[in-house]
Amino acid sequence: MVQASLQRTAPVLHVSSLTLKRVRDFFVDKLGFAIGTEVGKLFITLDRDGQTVMLSCSSVFGRVRKGWATYFWVDDIAALHSEFISRGTPMKGGVTDKPYGCREIVALAPGGREIVFGEPVNTHS
Repeated sequence: MVQASLQRTAPVLHVSSLTLKRVRDFFVDKLGFAIGTEVGKLFITLDRDGQTVMLSCSSVFGRVRKGWATYFWVDDIAALHSEFISRGTPMKGGVTDKPYGCREIVALAPGGREIVFGEPVNTHS
């Protein structure tokens, strides 16, 4: 069996719809991060020195959602998915292509937290 290797990881900070912009601006203005990807008012990546922090809107008007706990970039998402299936890992669906240029799988940790693994795909044809 081909084994995938983890490339790097990013913490996922859960923020509310009321604080998303303020937290984003703090990382940019006060900590020197640059905005990487911004998906509406739901999700932002912030990058500095090869490191990434993800902001995920986890509550809207007081309704809390379970969501991403961390994100790992990998070099072979299909091989990692096969490995997890062979280990009996609880998964949220299968391999999925996302509009932000990654192919992803989601493992479900106890308590429902999502451990996400993604492989960047070439979006430039």
